[in-house]
Amino acid sequence: MASRAFSRLLTRSARTTALGGAPNVAKTRANTTSFNPAVLTQARGVASHARGAYSRNEKWGVGVGVGLGVGLALFGGALAHDDVDYLAVRAAIADMLEDQRHDDGSWGPILVRLAWHASGTFDVNTLTGGSNGATMRFPPECKHGANAGLGLARDRLEAIKRRFPGISYADLWTLAGVVAIEEMGGPKIKWTPGRTDAKGPEACPPDGRLPDASQGASHVRDIFYRMGFSDREIVALAGGHVLGRCHTHPSGYSGPGGDSPPPLSNDYFLQLSQNRRTP
Repeated sequence: MASRAFSRLLTRSARTTALGGAPNVAKTRANTTSFNPAVLTQARGVASHARGAYSRNEKWGVGVGVGLGVGLALFGGALAHDDVDYLAVRAAIADMLEDQRHDDGSWGPILVRLAWHASGTFDVNTLTGGSNGATMRFPPECKHGANAGLGLARDRLEAIKRRFPGISYADLWTLAGVVAIEEMGGPKIKWTPGRTDAKGPEACPPDGRLPDASQGASHVRDIFYRMGFSDREIVALAGGHVLGRCHTHPSGYSGPGGDSPPPLSNDYFLQLSQNRRTP
């Protein structure tokens, strides 16, 4: 299911890019890298209409990884810089992930969150928002409540931007998310460069396009349907909450999304199916 959805989304994203729209999709509210009970409640509501996604025959880690890739690995057009060594950029990102001073010892989860929040403002109906433009560099988007704490991730990637000035921020942020998923045990994700950077804050999408963890399943559907996702894809994407942890200051919630962050695993779904929590 996840791989078929991934292929459909790649096709759709190529079409929207050709029309001048933003190429990306998907992420979830004020810490997609972590656990909070409200998100479990939301996912249960969506999952009640998507039981097929919970088949024991599915490989959870691969399904979640491809689901995350759905939101990140989308076509960016034909404007990639020929002078950028993207393999070297990948290696540089992989080299900076491990850091025992940061959370659970990895920058991977917060880089996934950055890529998702940059991408998750996409609107399939208006072809606005999304990762193209890297508009989170500007207020008001960088000050949106859902993006609290992401300045750490953006600052972390500045050293790589200085080493490879030809890469756009939009490409760098999404590639960082892809590399993070792969390095944390996820599948290889097709990623294509070519996103460009917006000139100023006039390109920022309105606040409210990312999921709000305090709301219910109908809100989650509204947000992710706007990006073009189905219920089963929403459930697969929700598994990204296994990565990292919530912090009270940015999100109002605290704690990891699974028992062993940050490797990509099915722990989030085990929490969802076996443990009953209330907000």
